[in-house]
Amino acid sequence: MKHLDDEQLSLLALGEPAVSPAEADHLAFCSECSGTLAALERTVRAATVDPAEVELATPGPHNWAAIHQALGLSPEQAQDPLSRDPSPESPTAGRTTAGRPAAAPVTSAPPTSAPPTSAPVTAPTPLRPRAAGARAGSGARRWVAMAAAAGIVVGAAAVWAGYSVLGRGPEAVPSPTPTAPRPVVIAQAPLQPLASYTANGKALVEELPDGTRQLVVQLPDSRINGFREVWVISPDLSKLVSLGVLDGEPGVFAIPEGLDLAEYPIVDVSNEPFDGNPAHSSDSIARGELATEN
Repeated sequence: MKHLDDEQLSLLALGEPAVSPAEADHLAFCSECSGTLAALERTVRAATVDPAEVELATPGPHNWAAIHQALGLSPEQAQDPLSRDPSPESPTAGRTTAGRPAAAPVTSAPPTSAPPTSAPVTAPTPLRPRAAGARAGSGARRWVAMAAAAGIVVGAAAVWAGYSVLGRGPEAVPSPTPTAPRPVVIAQAPLQPLASYTANGKALVEELPDGTRQLVVQLPDSRINGFREVWVISPDLSKLVSLGVLDGEPGVFAIPEGLDLAEYPIVDVSNEPFDGNPAHSSDSIARGELATEN
C-alpha cells in the first residue's frame, strides 16, 4: 500500500478523522508515515499552547550581545535594550508593563499628490468562476487544514532559527517506531538427506498474527534433473499432501486451514521429473519429522 499523503497526515495531526481502516492499519506499521505524523503532532502541540499557562523568562544581556554580533549592529547599539534606564520625566517612560521597550508612536505620513489622470488604469482581471458541482465545504476545509499545518511548520522553523542565534535549542527526541507482530514458531524439523543426496536443512511451522500457519523450508539447492516439491506425510507413509514447489531458499508455503499436522508430521522434499504425473516420484532428497515447540 502506498504511503499516506501530506494532506491526510496534516488533518490527522489537527484531530481530523481523515483515513480509512486500511490506511489506519498502514499507519500503524509504517515507520515513515507514523514518524511524520508524530512530528506534525508535536508541532501542533507546541503551536497551540495557551500563552497564559507559559511563564516567560527575561533574556539576559548575553542574548542581546549574541544578536548584536550576529547582525553586525553599530557600537551605539551594544547596550541591552532591556537594561537601559527609563526617561527621568516618567519612571515608566519607554517601557511596557513587562519591562520591554515600548513601540515608537506611529505618525501618519502626509498625503502625496494624486497620480496624473492621464495614466492608463488597468481593470482587474475577474476570477475564473467555480466549476459546476464543485464542493466548496470539504475542499476549503482541507486547504485550511493544510495551510494551518504549513504555517505551524514554518513558525516552528523560525523559532528553531532563533534558538541557533540565542543558544542551542533542545535536542529532538526520535519517536518510537511501531514494531510489527512477528510469526511464532510452533514446530520444527531437521531435514536429513536420503539416498545419494547430501544436503541438510530445516523446516519450521510458523503461526502468523492472524492465526494462519505457514511452513518455511530451508534446504540448499541440489543438482537434480527435475524440480523440488514439498510434502507433508503421515507417519506410516500411506498418506501425503503436496504444499508446492521449492524454488530457491527459503521456501514459504501456506498450510491449509483444515490440515492437521499431527496426522502429517513428516516433511519431505522430493525430486520430481517433468513427466506430468502429480504423484510422488519416490525419490526423496531430504526428510524430517516435526516436533512441537515447548
